[in-house]
Amino acid sequence: MVVREVGLLFRGFTLVKKSYHKTSMGKIDPDLRSGLLTAILNFAQSTFSKDMVEYFEGKKYTIAFTEDQIIAEDSFEPELIISYAILDKEKKIEKYIRKIIQPLLKQMSKEFKSLNSGKNLSEISQFKDFKQNLDKIFGTDTETIEQKLKRLF
Repeated sequence: MVVREVGLLFRGFTLVKKSYHKTSMGKIDPDLRSGLLTAILNFAQSTFSKDMVEYFEGKKYTIAFTEDQIIAEDSFEPELIISYAILDKEKKIEKYIRKIIQPLLKQMSKEFKSLNSGKNLSEISQFKDFKQNLDKIFGTDTETIEQKLKRLF
């Protein structure tokens, strides 16, 4: 199982993202993609149930996510922040997502909140250094089998 990309979404925009392996051939506008992911998630939750939707499965990839709340500088109420991970689609992925990926996504959200709660979240360049935290959180889950073997030998 390979984590290809992880990130945090807020108000339909990407606050921080780290791509470990390409997931598309062409260049996709990150704001358009973030808005689409947020809209799909909100639609699924309003159509079904807030606690029922944990991941989406496609032909090649699975997108897992968790939600949390963060207070921005320009807001009096906590607002939704979405942590997501794009993974290779594999059989029996549900257990892997629940036991490994979702706790990592929650940890990512928790660390981000502890560093940035109450800040101006619209200035995205300030979160560039947080990518190093993502590397520590997800570690070897971002490596392909070939990369893991190469590292061992």
